[in-house]
Amino acid sequence: MLIKSMGWKIGVLIGGLIIIALSTSYFLFFDHHETANTNLGDDSLQKQNIDEMNENVVNPPADESVVTMGNGKDGHQFIRTYHNFYNDTLGWGRLATADYNLQVEKAKEILQLLDGAVITNEKIAEDFYSIKKTAEIVVEKDDREAMRKLHRLFHDLDIYFNGYDYKQTFGVTKYRGE
Repeated sequence: MLIKSMGWKIGVLIGGLIIIALSTSYFLFFDHHETANTNLGDDSLQKQNIDEMNENVVNPPADESVVTMGNGKDGHQFIRTYHNFYNDTLGWGRLATADYNLQVEKAKEILQLLDGAVITNEKIAEDFYSIKKTAEIVVEKDDREAMRKLHRLFHDLDIYFNGYDYKQTFGVTKYRGE
């Protein structure tokens, strides 16, 4: 009788530990912001949500003259392009499994485009400096937190600088709109 009672208690204890371990790993390894407003099982729905977000402007976008990239293009497309890239490669729980070589390639592109950029707003200049420093970290080493920070910088700038209708930000940028 004592052995049956001990076996049952050990089984419950092991089951509880498994549940705790699974819950903890879920919260540690997934970026929950990106999963908060999407249906995880339907990638087409996720893309549709992003497309809808990018079409509904509520904040007035900054003037195109505020940022001219090193290649002569305006900063709006730069921000939009890399925010979409990070949504596609890091969003919805993909941070832990992202292809580091692809992240390095894009970080190098970002650094190249930032080289020679002309920025007339001090707060945007600070944010672009932060993007530059964070991209340099990604180029140097496989730093998932730096990748997450790049995603969040582009996310917030897409909302504040480009004026998209999406309320949730991380508060990581100096620029908050005019």
